[in-house]
Amino acid sequence: MISAKPTEKLTGITLEGDYDDFHEIVDSIHRMSGLEEDVCDEYYAVKNMLLSVCYDIRHAFMGYRDVKKVDNGVHDEIVKWHSMKMPKTEVHFSVNLLFPEAVFVALSSSELYVRARRDYGIRAKRKEETEMLPAFSYADYIRDKAVIDKLSVTILGALAEVIGDEELEKLMKLKENCYTFLFWDYAEQYVYKCNIEYLKTVVEKRKDKIRNIAKRFLKQPDSYKRLKQDLEYSAKVYHCSVHELEDPKLEYPEEIEW
Repeated sequence: MISAKPTEKLTGITLEGDYDDFHEIVDSIHRMSGLEEDVCDEYYAVKNMLLSVCYDIRHAFMGYRDVKKVDNGVHDEIVKWHSMKMPKTEVHFSVNLLFPEAVFVALSSSELYVRARRDYGIRAKRKEETEMLPAFSYADYIRDKAVIDKLSVTILGALAEVIGDEELEKLMKLKENCYTFLFWDYAEQYVYKCNIEYLKTVVEKRKDKIRNIAKRFLKQPDSYKRLKQDLEYSAKVYHCSVHELEDPKLEYPEEIEW
């Protein structure tokens, strides 16, 4: 069972789980995101942010992030009853994720499901016959939705620890009242901009800042619209996709204080 909690300086969340937990998340994100990268995909931004989180989680269960031992519930009576030598601890892996991109993933992932559905079940088998791609079962689809939903609610639970349960409820009601395809053709550069903006915010003001950023993901402000217009103009000039553009002014600090 995965869990998450805000980091000490509210920079992000610490996501924790065992090997199977993290491995399952990685598999589900890969299947739900598709096997081929396509910058013309209208949900490229959502997939790309999911895969960014997936990258960190994969490196966590490979042992390249934090590792700790935790009690697994085995006690002397269980050992005696089964006459077996059993470990009393198990390994948990953890990874830190920046708050803005983690919240974006939690708010946007469910919108991907309908579009991703075509890569599972009967339609996937038909696609396999013509494109030689592996077909995922409908059972995979149900499981992958549940796994990514669990990841999302775990992130939102950590967010609630910072902004409060009432504010989270307001946020989710806002999401329910928003346009259905809110994250269709989204410019993920705005998420990176929010990351930098958040990192520059002093700890004492981060509670209000992350609440504000979460709302901005749902109610696209003029700053987002202007950014997207600028990106679309540049994409035409350079004959590329919006998603292939980078802002050289967006520089992350060499070390992040979590």
